[in-house]
Amino acid sequence: MKAKIKLLIIVLLFWLLCWFKPAEALTNIKVEEDNIDFYSLIAIRQNFLQKPESFIFNGDALNLLNESLSLAIKEKVSSATIHNLKASLKIDEKWLNISLTFKVEGASKNAGNKIIVDCSWKNFQIKNNLTINEIEFNKVGKAYLVPLIKKYENSSEARFWINETHSVSPEKALEVAINFATLDFKEFSAPLESWNKTYNVKMQKTIFQYDAPSKINFNLTVREENKSSSYILKLDSKAEVSVFGYAKAIGDALIFESIKERREKDITIIVLTLFLIAIPLHLYEKKIFKTKS
Repeated sequence: MKAKIKLLIIVLLFWLLCWFKPAEALTNIKVEEDNIDFYSLIAIRQNFLQKPESFIFNGDALNLLNESLSLAIKEKVSSATIHNLKASLKIDEKWLNISLTFKVEGASKNAGNKIIVDCSWKNFQIKNNLTINEIEFNKVGKAYLVPLIKKYENSSEARFWINETHSVSPEKALEVAINFATLDFKEFSAPLESWNKTYNVKMQKTIFQYDAPSKINFNLTVREENKSSSYILKLDSKAEVSVFGYAKAIGDALIFESIKERREKDITIIVLTLFLIAIPLHLYEKKIFKTKS
């Protein structure tokens, strides 16, 4: 009875491993042998931009973003290039959302039957101003928070908060606002090797996940004329790097077996297995034939 229960538990655990899917990341990096797919949804909670806006990047705005992104990634991996950049911006009274997707090439190399991908570009930083239709979408803190902080920096009725409970001076608030950029991914600087690693049996993928501390959690509260107002800017980040098959990371180097090599190895194993099965069967048939004779 105990043996049956143990077997049932093992089967159940295996089933869970096969079907369990990790939580969807806001930044997804899917690694292949020749290129890398990058997708990020930057969801900023805010209430200082109230007018609903929605844009798909094209023309000069897309070209400028492409140029800034290329330079930022090349600073990390000089051989890397980006392609197929697509971006969009959506604003409502509570959120500023930026969707960003592109391919990275030139960050991988072959080492025998292994592929080594340099993932150190994952924490790229774009530090310059970027606008679309006169809306600043990168240096958001400098463009929109700094004027508010300066407006209330001498007010005894104003309070500046970091991480909801930590009250700071106007000078510190200005520093935080000026340094914040939406397309600064330095929160993913931790080596890939230190990220949480799992293997999805069903999908045959190695997955590295990282939940970063809040990139910014700023709150300005002010009371004037018997009315309280609050201005917020909050952004949480998490990322996922995935690759087909089993992989390991050393620092920011992702190492996995070439699909071609893996297929050839699988074919060899299958052929060898069939050969090892065929020999005993052949000998057995010969023995039976001799017995009948």
